Amino acid sequence: MHVLDSLIHSPWLAEMVWVSALIAALAYAVRSARRDGLDPRVAYWGGVFALGLGAWGSSLLGLYYYGTGGLSWAWLRLWSGGRAEYGGLLAGLLAIAVYLRIRRQPFLRYVDSITPAVALGIAIGRIGCFINGDDFGTRTQLPWGVSFPLGTEAYADHFARGWLLAGTAHSLPVHPVQLYSSLLAGLLFAGLVYLRTSAPGTRFAVFACVHGASRFFLQYWRGDFERVAGPFSLTQLISAGLVLLGGGVLLRQWMSKPVAISAAMLQLHSEGS
Repeated sequence: MHVLDSLIHSPWLAEMVWVSALIAALAYAVRSARRDGLDPRVAYWGGVFALGLGAWGSSLLGLYYYGTGGLSWAWLRLWSGGRAEYGGLLAGLLAIAVYLRIRRQPFLRYVDSITPAVALGIAIGRIGCFINGDDFGTRTQLPWGVSFPLGTEAYADHFARGWLLAGTAHSLPVHPVQLYSSLLAGLLFAGLVYLRTSAPGTRFAVFACVHGASRFFLQYWRGDFERVAGPFSLTQLISAGLVLLGGGVLLRQWMSKPVAISAAMLQLHSEGS
């Protein structure tokens, strides 16, 4: 199946989708904070700072993946090179942590509240990657495989490998891995919205485990997969770190439950006496 040239590799439309993803994420973060009984202004400004530093972090990791393109001082140019989701995610988390620390606000409660917004932003943003032809998948003969036109990463990669003749209009069919990511993030968003728990950090931990695991395995369907440590890519290493972080938070919560139950039983016993 060939996707329309007017849709694929449309940088202006992709930029609009990415901006829409950021706006939607910020708006939902404020709404979620209000629903959870938190200060929406804190959530708003925390989100603004996270988006600002996240844009820089995304660009920095993108420079590692895609190179500087010969630009001097490229690490200061937010618009240079590509963008990398994990760079934005990690830098944004750092920004929120610092902001909440300065404001003396509970970190886990606010992060738990805005975590669904992050999944929402990823779900929308990956559609922008698909429209722009970024982060293409491996070759496939499945009916839903897509072919990208001249000027996209998939086309350039296939031409460089000698799989395409000069003048060929489209790349070979590849997995629409961007849409896979979008669908999984959308499902994660829905799950996090309906997840109710009294333990701060649970939503964040579930997001870290599920998103980290999904990105780890989706890397095997990425056409630009590059090993950096044994059989693993840098994205997979970061994904594994996210899973370990989320798993550690959940384990700590699980281990603290017996202590909390024992304390409650002691309190009831003392009141009964």
